Amino acid sequence: MAETTYRAKIAIVGGGLVGFSIAYHLTKLGESDVVVVEREEALGLHSTGKSAGGFRAQFTSEINIRMSLLSIPELIRFPEEVDPNAYVQQVGYLFLATTEEELNQFRENVSFQRELGLEEVVLIEEPRELLKYSPVINVEDLVGGTFSPSDGFFDPYEIMMGYQKRAREAGVKVLLGAEVTAFESTNHRVSGLVTSKGLIECEQVVIAAGAWSGRIAKLVGVEVPIEPIVRKLLDTEPIPQIPMTNPLTIDIHTGFYFRPDTGNTVLMGWADPTEPSFEGEVDWEWKMKVVEMAIHRVPVLAEAKLRDGWWGLYDTTPDHHAVIDRLDPWENLFMAAGFSGHGAMHSPATGRLMAEWLVFGEPKSLDISPLTYQRFARGELIHERNVI
Repeated sequence: MAETTYRAKIAIVGGGLVGFSIAYHLTKLGESDVVVVEREEALGLHSTGKSAGGFRAQFTSEINIRMSLLSIPELIRFPEEVDPNAYVQQVGYLFLATTEEELNQFRENVSFQRELGLEEVVLIEEPRELLKYSPVINVEDLVGGTFSPSDGFFDPYEIMMGYQKRAREAGVKVLLGAEVTAFESTNHRVSGLVTSKGLIECEQVVIAAGAWSGRIAKLVGVEVPIEPIVRKLLDTEPIPQIPMTNPLTIDIHTGFYFRPDTGNTVLMGWADPTEPSFEGEVDWEWKMKVVEMAIHRVPVLAEAKLRDGWWGLYDTTPDHHAVIDRLDPWENLFMAAGFSGHGAMHSPATGRLMAEWLVFGEPKSLDISPLTYQRFARGELIHERNVI
């Protein structure tokens, strides 16, 4: 048996934004006997630190919309309640439609979103009206769009660091450089994590390790279909022609998106088709495709100088929805992963719901039964059209 390194009531596997949100929300409920276990020697090196940082309620599945409506108020209050240095900009999301088919789908989306409480979402059916929201875009080939002022963008790394600082102040421990290699268990209960730095004895475990979560669940014989998908981003030197008030803008036809970033720079991305992989590269061909789409949609970007490119990982499920669930047959093993690009924006709701489950025995703020991992085996996948 490995030498015991820690004893804690709750162990959270994964020191990213989701993991620290869970830890922080546990302390809000009075539970600080928690250890966050991170395999890297530093925090936020993967999905959290590489995210584009958008948040939105403009989804097309009920559970995603409700997760956003629970998360967004906390994100907006974050600088006041958690960390005054956190970067949060509520300037909206603008979705662009190129075809009548896309616009018809947008009409259905807006109707559904309003039914669920997103009353401020706007359907735009006159292309020139789009310039009121984003004056820098080319609208010649567009037929309309949607806009919601409640959406926006933020710095996921800063939010994560705010959560972890407050969690640590409340007594949460953090163990870096500790890769989970096995579980100790008896009678369908996990009793410890075997890591590269020793044994962590615990009473409850949450797997919140992003793209690695499926692999970790396999250590105890649970199959959760989470695959790593590489997503790439590119930014520019400062270009003041694009105001900081410009919304995060998405061309749904191509998958190209852009938003202003700190210092009048611009962040750009494109959801190119790719195979599951833990490794990526921001190659010249990809950059040129993004630049071509960028100049077409935002002509002023022809004057911008490219600065850098990087890649990170989506932890993707077959239906692009998260798994927030207890993993049968284990009575005390949980998962919060598989967010498929929505983990940062849904981290406040995820932390709150998982903390409620661990402390009270069930999530109280929202019915998350649609996010069971068992839906995949049952063939009960959730449909989401606004996937980026």
